[in-house]
Amino acid sequence: MRRTLAILALAATPVSCKVPIHGVEAAFTLADASWFDEEDTLFVFYEVSAEQGIEDPSVIEISFATDTERVDWTPLADFEMVHTHLPVDCGATSLCGSASIHVPLEPREVKLRLRYHRDGELALTADEVFNVVGLGPAHSNRSLIVYGVFDGENQRVQWRGRHRFPTVRNEQASRLGLRRRFTVENARFGDLGLGSGPNPYSYGVPCPEAFVSAGLPSITTEDRAVFHVDSVPLAASDSPTVCGDATVTDALGTFTTGATARKNPEVRPAFPVLRSPVHEATQLKFFLAPCDRVIDEDHAAMQRQRLFMEDTPTTCIDDWRSPGFVDSLVVELRDAVEAARPAGNDMVLVIALHQDETGVSATVEDALVQVVPGERHRASPRLAGAFVFDSTTRGLTAPELAPSTLWCPSTLIGDDASTRTCPALPDLPDLDLGPFSFGVLPILPPRQQYLRFIEDYGPGQTGEATAVTYLTPEFATTSDHVDLGSFGVVTFLNGETIAAEPDDAFSYCVQEEPQFLVVRSPAMQNPQIQQQVAAGCALGLLAPALCTVPDAGLMAIEGLPDWHAVLPEEQYEVGLFWEFPFLFRMEYRAVVAGAVSAFGLSVPFGLGTPAEAYYGTPQWLADSFTADPELLQCTRYCDHPTFDSAGVYHVADPFRSTYAHACYVPDLPMLGDSGFPRDP
Repeated sequence: MRRTLAILALAATPVSCKVPIHGVEAAFTLADASWFDEEDTLFVFYEVSAEQGIEDPSVIEISFATDTERVDWTPLADFEMVHTHLPVDCGATSLCGSASIHVPLEPREVKLRLRYHRDGELALTADEVFNVVGLGPAHSNRSLIVYGVFDGENQRVQWRGRHRFPTVRNEQASRLGLRRRFTVENARFGDLGLGSGPNPYSYGVPCPEAFVSAGLPSITTEDRAVFHVDSVPLAASDSPTVCGDATVTDALGTFTTGATARKNPEVRPAFPVLRSPVHEATQLKFFLAPCDRVIDEDHAAMQRQRLFMEDTPTTCIDDWRSPGFVDSLVVELRDAVEAARPAGNDMVLVIALHQDETGVSATVEDALVQVVPGERHRASPRLAGAFVFDSTTRGLTAPELAPSTLWCPSTLIGDDASTRTCPALPDLPDLDLGPFSFGVLPILPPRQQYLRFIEDYGPGQTGEATAVTYLTPEFATTSDHVDLGSFGVVTFLNGETIAAEPDDAFSYCVQEEPQFLVVRSPAMQNPQIQQQVAAGCALGLLAPALCTVPDAGLMAIEGLPDWHAVLPEEQYEVGLFWEFPFLFRMEYRAVVAGAVSAFGLSVPFGLGTPAEAYYGTPQWLADSFTADPELLQCTRYCDHPTFDSAGVYHVADPFRSTYAHACYVPDLPMLGDSGFPRDP
């Protein structure tokens, strides 16, 4: 309840004059008292504010009664304090602080008030909160617990005191000036874990007799935390726990009991790096066009320029209807592949198809079906795939070629299947021209669009390609490929694995640019286990990441924490998911031109500055892939408490259950951090 304090100001007038009353809007925002039977101590915390300010003559008073005495209103400052209470500056309009009074018997009728002037009568009584903490275990019935934490190397111990009051938080008690002296001595280490749900800090648990002396000196502080300068001995390297004898002062003298420090979870990247050297592939160039007639010289020149085929001889397709045309084209393509293979580089067939007859594209596609699919999973050097720049927007129809062939151009708008065969997405996908916006830049336009464009604006406005590269990953002879249909392929490049112990725990952290790593294991490929997983997924009992196992015998790497928790295995193979076997990278310069027709036939070809377009799988811009920090592996102490990124110690949040699908980026204490760590 908010109370208003009225100040009576006596004017320099006769006594018979009326006395004016001025409200100063004073109120207690905190009035908390707690008595601890184990300590014979009454703790008081207070904070009061007034709009017109509170000056030095103002005092906080307390009154209470016990079975043997009654203490009338007495300034807190007149009592001898059990603990240290520093003066606190809460500002000109506030008065705050704390006190600790030796009270042997349980008090009652505890009251707090603010006397505006120590020699005056005007006072404001608080609506205080009073708590009684009776006799009981040290971890739940004393006002201070002592616990330890380790630094990032798990070599040095920091001992901490934590205020424990029913209605005042740890850091609030410190802010209000309370200081507690504690000492830790006889530090020992051992193999037993000393923690439980009701007592997460393990305060009051005596050190087991089997524990070995750590040889650390006793340490004392009145701060909330202090580091041992010395490290624990090397013999304690595999011990999860260090405990010691913690002594705190109270109204009865001192109290000594056990305090425990548990090591931080030992965490590392689950998989350091997956390497697949990426090289620029050899381009096997073919310009397919009629030799007996001219379709359009401007369009042919544009196709040649875009793919850098100015000097590439023409492969004649006048007899494309003849029965042996497909076979002869297959032989020519295969001969080119075999001629280039001894050089040791992966290859890409690059075909400019200059045609104007229905059926030509399908015939060329039939030839590619016999050449490309059988090569894409071979060890390097291999034919990684094909790139076709057609004269029309026919697109790709043969499903066998979909995983390895880009067929351009695609339609500009509305044809998802065609766009997938030539995903010509620019670096700046939203080009605005007046009221029009374009998501695809047709640097590889169909003939009809190209000819209408140059008719309106001239060939000088169409831009030009300045560089074209094809990047492919090197496949070892041990590479293993798992086709996922229209989704793509998973490749296990060179036998890379994650080794794990049954007690290990994994943490998956979503990344802005995921690496598309996948894992598989013997259990994942076991038909009986696949059936069990499928049943669990059908009932909605399993995480979605696990539900790919029944279909493919593998799963995305984000499912590994859940899998290992339920069915731990010793080894997991690591593979890479990709949608396309090579990356076609084009750099070009183009200009923004003219108005856009209602039929979309005079769409500008590009931007007024150099740009790049990517076709295929962007993974092949890199030749190594790491799971750090995407997947972390805890190898020891995985059930111990953790620190978060703000440096807060979460005693009830072990690594295993807390970080399976959360980013573990702890801010661990280090030597020099003693004092007042963040500990809400």
